[in-house]
Amino acid sequence: MENELHRIWQMVHELSEQLVLNQKLAATLQSQTKALQTEAEGIKSEFALRRVNVDISKETFESELERTNAQIIIENQALQHENRQLSMLLKEFESSLQTIMTKFRNHTLAAQQHELTLTRHYESLILARETPALGIDPSTAANNACSLQRLVANLRNLVRALSGEEPTADDPSSSSTSDFYSIIESILSLPATSDWATEREAEIARLTEENAHFRRLLSIDPETMDSVGVSVDMSR
Repeated sequence: MENELHRIWQMVHELSEQLVLNQKLAATLQSQTKALQTEAEGIKSEFALRRVNVDISKETFESELERTNAQIIIENQALQHENRQLSMLLKEFESSLQTIMTKFRNHTLAAQQHELTLTRHYESLILARETPALGIDPSTAANNACSLQRLVANLRNLVRALSGEEPTADDPSSSSTSDFYSIIESILSLPATSDWATEREAEIARLTEENAHFRRLLSIDPETMDSVGVSVDMSR
């Protein structure tokens, strides 16, 4: 009894599988049938079947055939003309696209070059603002240092002369910037007299002129600093 039930169950299972397979096959055949119908309708719409009457005479058949051939030739010529027009439009489209891409590349290149130019310009301005004395020639810097040393020596002699001492021929190379400040302090600490006031004004004018000259030599005068975009507070 159990063997019979097992065999029946196996047969039912096989029949179920066969039924599923048949359903899939039927669905495939239906889809193929629909595809063939669609293709047939497309062919029918593109190429209309011409009915030929076999009862007509030979001359009528040949004239009808010639008329049909002429119509087909005209249709082919129209299709060829349309094909040429489409080819020309395609070439014009490709040419226009190439022109647009060329302009786009040129515009992109110009924008990149402009950006690089602005970057270099602002980098140079920042560099000039941070280190305004980097462009000074070494020989010019040496000459400016010698001039500054001579100025310190002259100021030292001036202090001695104002104090009633004899000026000495000091070596300018032994002077330093710290001597300059000490000399200025000595000048400020001298006693004030009527002659000293006049000489002091004259000396201040001379020192102001020399200071402006040295600023021009060092390229740190207001005009030069403004030309490189560096603002200087002259009140300091």
